[in-house]
Amino acid sequence: MQGIRLAAVRLSMAENPYAAPRAEVKDVVPEQRRRPVLVWVITIFEVIGIIGGVYTAIAALSGNPVGGPQAEQYTRFLTTYDHLATLLISAISAAATIELFRLKRRALPLLIASFAAGLLIAGYNFAFRPDYRAMFGAVGYWSLLVGWGLNIAIIAYVWWLRSKEVLR
Repeated sequence: MQGIRLAAVRLSMAENPYAAPRAEVKDVVPEQRRRPVLVWVITIFEVIGIIGGVYTAIAALSGNPVGGPQAEQYTRFLTTYDHLATLLISAISAAATIELFRLKRRALPLLIASFAAGLLIAGYNFAFRPDYRAMFGAVGYWSLLVGWGLNIAIIAYVWWLRSKEVLR
């Protein structure tokens, strides 16, 4: 009787319908990465800023600044180099935004490069151009600081995404 029970147990273990498959599974597809909601928000925010910056720079370069007489007063202190710098920074920002949307690691150095270029240009203009400093009233400095703060927050978030290996 013992032998029959042992044989039955061995047979049931060999044909257990709940046992894990022994065959190699080759049709498993790697898990798709989903974009975090904040990546969508940053991308939309950046795209609006890039389009606005490029449009404004091109309009100012063509002699028709966006915003009428008030904008003309503001842009008379800006040189062609300022507008070209805006276009360059916009191009770097566009590349960074595309890479962030694609969840690529290159987004971080591009964002840092864009921010650093903006800081260098602003620093040079504040240091050596009194007419540039005159453009900013009390409100202008606050808007500049808020913009820099947003850029730092975005860079910190992308840095965090990179450290969590969301960016590849």
